[in-house]
Amino acid sequence: MDIEQITERFNQAAEKYDEQRKLLIPCFDDYYGLSVSFLKKTGNDIRKILDLGAGTGLLTKYLYDKYPNANYTLIDISEQMLEVARQRFAGLHNFKYLILDYSKELPPNKFDLIASALSIHHLEDGDKLSLYSNIYNNLEDGGCLLNLDQFNASSDEMNIRYNDYWYEYINTCEIISNDKKSCLKRRELDKENTIDATKYLLTKIGFKNVECIYNYLKFGVIFAEK
Repeated sequence: MDIEQITERFNQAAEKYDEQRKLLIPCFDDYYGLSVSFLKKTGNDIRKILDLGAGTGLLTKYLYDKYPNANYTLIDISEQMLEVARQRFAGLHNFKYLILDYSKELPPNKFDLIASALSIHHLEDGDKLSLYSNIYNNLEDGGCLLNLDQFNASSDEMNIRYNDYWYEYINTCEIISNDKKSCLKRRELDKENTIDATKYLLTKIGFKNVECIYNYLKFGVIFAEK
């Protein structure tokens, strides 16, 4: 993974990122809202939350609405992205921000929930496996992983159809041409695998109750417990 290239492109997109994401994800409300709401069914006392590739803090905002008293650690390689997150949560004292490459290291703490949105698909499979292992080790017993991400279909033919549908949807969005081009340019950084492959990797690490709890074309949500 070219960290410098990823950092540069996401730094450029920071100010418009939230607006673009809402327009570019056809299932946006369910994708974020239902996924986070599902956590209440775990029965866990979620007090320490780590957001990997937190960006502007969009996923953390949904989590904060459900768990306002939790302690949050937001990690990203883009300083500009995290600056937007700092502004979003200004005045709140239960937040920590780290400019860090999570594919290489995680904070030396244990968490009740480690979450990520549209970030891990930038990693190669070997790096994904290493990250999942680190996540497992940094979760409290009974802690869980919630990963909202992009995934390939199980066949090349269906994946082509998924991509065609998505690009046609993007072309209908009310986004100026240059912003569309930058979004599609960032797609060059994607290294998606399938939901089944992801579930296999997590199970291999030792996670239990590994399930896809939401799926709409390219967009899926993987839940797993330690």
